[in-house]
Amino acid sequence: MPGRDEAPSPGEASARSRGRHAGSRPRGRTALRAAGAAGAVVLALAASTWNGYTVYRDTHPPDRILTVAAGAEATLMRVSWKVTVKEVDDLPGQKPAPGRTWLKIKVTRTSLDAEGVSRRGEPGVEIRHPDGRVWKALSQGDDVPDEVKDHRTGTPYSYDLVGMVPAGVAEQVEVHLRPSTARLVEGESVKDMFARSAKEEIPQDRVLRFTR
Repeated sequence: MPGRDEAPSPGEASARSRGRHAGSRPRGRTALRAAGAAGAVVLALAASTWNGYTVYRDTHPPDRILTVAAGAEATLMRVSWKVTVKEVDDLPGQKPAPGRTWLKIKVTRTSLDAEGVSRRGEPGVEIRHPDGRVWKALSQGDDVPDEVKDHRTGTPYSYDLVGMVPAGVAEQVEVHLRPSTARLVEGESVKDMFARSAKEEIPQDRVLRFTR
């Protein structure tokens, strides 16, 4: 057995070296594996997010905005649409919040023929500023006939809505109107309506932008 000051033989030195590094190699491999696993998770999440976005865009394509000049009308799906906006200081029993003002919105629809009458579902309405801000437009009622027999082609019917916006942008905001794509057929059952709607290819992405 060599003395304390005697240099170890080459074989012993190699064995000691292996002993010193025996524990470090697995730790290094474990760290690499952990980093690889974390990278795989990040890639999987990124792929999942992208796939989710792709699916969303496939089912929710970007809106096709059709701009309508102030005071003008626009026809979509055999219905003529017109929008008027009026600023009011307050509504009966309802004053606006400080620094804000009410907007009274009247949306007028006129069916051009029987097809237009069948598209008599309530439209979606939003108040938008060109910078992207959006405010709700709340329904206050309408005079659109519920029954086909009472709905006349060429006759205007109106939806009344109100919204509250900052007073400083009241003259700048615009009305975005998304006509309903539902086709209401007299005497048709709900089951038949869904079956027919599934076969019809009706664009869901057209929005009328009424400027001021």
